[in-house]
Amino acid sequence: MSNYRYLSTAAAKSTNKNNQGPVLSEVAKRLLKFAPDDKLNHYFQRPIAYCYGNRMIEACSPQNLTPVSLIKTASELHDQLLVRVAHCIYHFQSLPFLPATNPILLSIHDRYRKLFKLLSQFPSIKTDKDEEEFFHTIRMFKGQNQDIIGQLSNGCCEARKHFKSYRIMKTFLDNILHDRLSMRLLCEHYLELHKREKKNISNDNWRGAICMNFSPAKTVQQCIDDVSSVCFETYGVVPHVHMENHMHETIPFFPDIVEYILRELLKNSVRAIVEYNKAKLQNLQDVKRFFEESQQEPLCKVLITTDPDDEHFTIVIQDLGGGTDQTNEKIFQYLFTSVPIPTQEEENEEMNIGSYPVSKPRMFGYGFGLPICLLYAQFFGGSLTFRQVARIGSDVYLRLGFIHTNSERIKI
Repeated sequence: MSNYRYLSTAAAKSTNKNNQGPVLSEVAKRLLKFAPDDKLNHYFQRPIAYCYGNRMIEACSPQNLTPVSLIKTASELHDQLLVRVAHCIYHFQSLPFLPATNPILLSIHDRYRKLFKLLSQFPSIKTDKDEEEFFHTIRMFKGQNQDIIGQLSNGCCEARKHFKSYRIMKTFLDNILHDRLSMRLLCEHYLELHKREKKNISNDNWRGAICMNFSPAKTVQQCIDDVSSVCFETYGVVPHVHMENHMHETIPFFPDIVEYILRELLKNSVRAIVEYNKAKLQNLQDVKRFFEESQQEPLCKVLITTDPDDEHFTIVIQDLGGGTDQTNEKIFQYLFTSVPIPTQEEENEEMNIGSYPVSKPRMFGYGFGLPICLLYAQFFGGSLTFRQVARIGSDVYLRLGFIHTNSERIKI
């Protein structure tokens, strides 16, 4: 039973003999303010008008005879955000009652309600001044919602025992995270278009948030450097990661998406290598010496290749980190982690430098990384698969579809 059906039932049952108003709990009162309204219902019932990468590129191409109209672009985004935010709100309103009362999930729900109200009250975008105000609104919205994934993780971790089945939680998270990604891409695309148009910047390398000469190899190397830095801060040792590039042409893509996925996958591989060898050798100095001796035969390799006929590119990460005996189904579950979740005291532990607290760097999360990577890969018409060999290592295959194709398999 959804929380709103529960509330209507509870309200009816709680009416006393004197026909006074229903007596609702504080939680029920808080939920009641989220009840659907006519405007919200109107936008929820509207279908999502999907965007496609090739059309987004063509619309802001210098060769396009029709120049980019920021007013038109902002107006279309405004309308589509109302539809998509309404869908997000209904994902929350479809939750069973007990998970829906979790304070963290309630606060995220409240954010989307406030955003819908803000957008629904925003006047029609007809002038440059309207468009400028809308730009600042979207920039504020993007900045204030950077922590949504972490909050969803914390909220579902607290509420997981109240979900009747994992399937219910997975469906909710898949829907929310899918809609969040599409809104994020559309907002970033508009924000970049606005900045470039206002500053009269002409750059053939970019079409809004789409990099026209995206190089997977450069992104892989940057992620290797970033993950190696975090690994050294965490363990004091770093295994060598070798890259082998068989894709020398560049393609249009959203760089941030590939960076996010690769960082998560590389962190898993590098951490597994360190932990596996630390358990075997017992001494970090011996681990460091072993890593130095293994540079000619790296313990982690990244292979990049492409199949233009299939309109996909593939990044393979092979590591000798001991692998795992867990099934693919298990490792792609939300909230699954092979690392013990720290206690509240450990979570709050900080290293104090002067008067400024500095949090310890981490090589692991709380079970959202791989499910999100899989969701993002599928969003872009691809896949994410694992091949595990216990006590040997893992092979990870990330496959992503081209966005500049005329195919409409990738919907944003």
